[in-house]
Amino acid sequence: MPTESELKAKAVLRSAIVEQHAGRKSEALRILTDNVALFEKINDQMLKGCYHQTVADVLENLWASDGPSNYLDRALIEYAAASFHFEQAEHRTYLAHVENNLGFLLYKVNHCQEAHEHLDQARRVFMRLKDKYSAAQVDETRARVFLKEKRDKEAEQVARVSVRVLESGDQQSLLVEALTTHAIALARLGSHNAAFATFRRALDLSLQIGDRNRTAEVAVNLFAELGDRLAIVEESRPLSGRTLSEQVLSLEHGVIKHALEESEGSVTYAARALGMPYQALTYMLRTRHKDLLKKRTPVRRRPRNSG
Repeated sequence: MPTESELKAKAVLRSAIVEQHAGRKSEALRILTDNVALFEKINDQMLKGCYHQTVADVLENLWASDGPSNYLDRALIEYAAASFHFEQAEHRTYLAHVENNLGFLLYKVNHCQEAHEHLDQARRVFMRLKDKYSAAQVDETRARVFLKEKRDKEAEQVARVSVRVLESGDQQSLLVEALTTHAIALARLGSHNAAFATFRRALDLSLQIGDRNRTAEVAVNLFAELGDRLAIVEESRPLSGRTLSEQVLSLEHGVIKHALEESEGSVTYAARALGMPYQALTYMLRTRHKDLLKKRTPVRRRPRNSG
């Protein structure tokens, strides 16, 4: 029978998760940090693990949206704490997911060897559980690490396996990620036609499932990897009267315009909504979508210190 503290702890977690999914990450973090004492006194190891994982997820998302740099260190600590409590609870699935998250976060900060170690552990657990789809998600993360290490051939092989597995499932958003990573690896290996076709699949699928953020991510990566070669590798017959590069630009334009309107002209909040760095969105506005610059709020200049 759950204690009163455990029931309250579950309610706090649900409330924080609702705020996070609604995009109110700072409020989610406030709820979690205000109730740290509650989770310290309960004995349920699963609840403790879920608490630390949720805190880590929120911190990671805030850091990715140009939040304070110390959020990254805090997220790593929280993921490690979550891993400990899930291990104590002997919940292997949750433990493996946390290990994958740790691997992904360590890859983001260029700690590639450590990332591989956590991914190894996550994949071993998922394979023992016969969870091939979660193992494929780990493979996609590993392919990203290989790309960062400039081990492009290994990245292509691992990403291809991930795509093949995810194609047989129903996790379409994960398949878009795997296709995008595979396309990047193909482009860097010089297989531009294959990369083009794979990017196109990722783009079509992201549009099909209505995922604006994924569409923007695919478009950004397509131009980053094939921008100078699109005119060469595109099919000679235009689609709907336009080439794919024109279609992608149009889609990218629409996604950014919507994000700017929703954020009332704030590039910072628009970038967060799109899941990309502020600098990346600013670059896109200044180079590919100059007409949208008028939709941004004026940049406030910081007053000079007269002292």
